Amino acid sequence: MATFVLGLVILFVGAAIYGKFCEKVFGPDDRETPAYSKQDGIDYIPMRGWKNGLINLLNIAGTGPIIGPIQGILFGPIAFITIPIGNVIGGAMHDYFSGMICLRDGGTQMPDMVRKYSNKGIYGVYQVFLSVLLLLVGAVFIYTPGDIAATQVFNFSG
Repeated sequence: MATFVLGLVILFVGAAIYGKFCEKVFGPDDRETPAYSKQDGIDYIPMRGWKNGLINLLNIAGTGPIIGPIQGILFGPIAFITIPIGNVIGGAMHDYFSGMICLRDGGTQMPDMVRKYSNKGIYGVYQVFLSVLLLLVGAVFIYTPGDIAATQVFNFSG
């Protein structure tokens, strides 16, 4: 229980402090977003702030039900601390910076930015990297936390 409470404290305090740091580093401004400047009713649609925040929450929390139980089974209660640290340092920073960079590039998506600002070789490596990541996500869905618990915790074979 102590690691769970410590994990919650890390998550909330870390998000507040690190969020301010990321905001200071990037320096957001009041320029018009592509949702307004390119509004077409299909790809670029203005949304309320709470809906946008909910979508971001769902994006970063989407892998939690996959990764969380696996880390909990493999590493024990320390996962209550490592997951919030990873969310604050890796997840939140990545989402914020990649979102702001794409916003400042006129709303382009990350593959288009990699293609536009790098050469064909880097873009090819990027495509292979994404394919491997998608393969790993599929493998996680096949190799479920239940399988890990059965084989590693309860020593079932087969």
